[in-house]
Amino acid sequence: MRQPAVPRSKPLALPQPALRLTLALLLGATLATVAATAARAAPGDQPVVKPPPSQLVEQKDKSRTVSLPAKGLFKGDQLTDSAKAQLTDLIVNALGLQVEVALLIPVGPWNIDGTGHAGERDLTPARLQALRKYLSDRGVDPKRIFVESRTDAKVKEPRLDVQLVGQPAND
Repeated sequence: MRQPAVPRSKPLALPQPALRLTLALLLGATLATVAATAARAAPGDQPVVKPPPSQLVEQKDKSRTVSLPAKGLFKGDQLTDSAKAQLTDLIVNALGLQVEVALLIPVGPWNIDGTGHAGERDLTPARLQALRKYLSDRGVDPKRIFVESRTDAKVKEPRLDVQLVGQPAND
């Protein structure tokens, strides 16, 4: 049995510029696909992805921070009333937080050499002790209070960041 003859279609006759354009588009699409495949990173080279916002909020709930400017922070080796008020606000804000670590972080151009000038930029052991005593008198375990120095001459104004880090208390 013989198959009926299928009429052959004539090849598409495109003008030369249209043929070039069609070939260029096909070649461009193929090259773009190859480039995208090559640009993909290997499994171990994946970029670090930021955690979803819900985890960021959760992290914020685990710490409380106040930033105190050096100017007006101490009078002699004692805390000023305004500094005490800001620290009290921090402690009140941290109610319901089981404090695991309290960080005293001097940031900026502090003088920590202990020359005893007692200027507003001097952070002496007596001043740090006054901070520790104030926090421990308000319920922060003294064994959990640490100093983390970030002194930097490039920062214009010195400040003291006090950060309370912990877990929500289970009541």
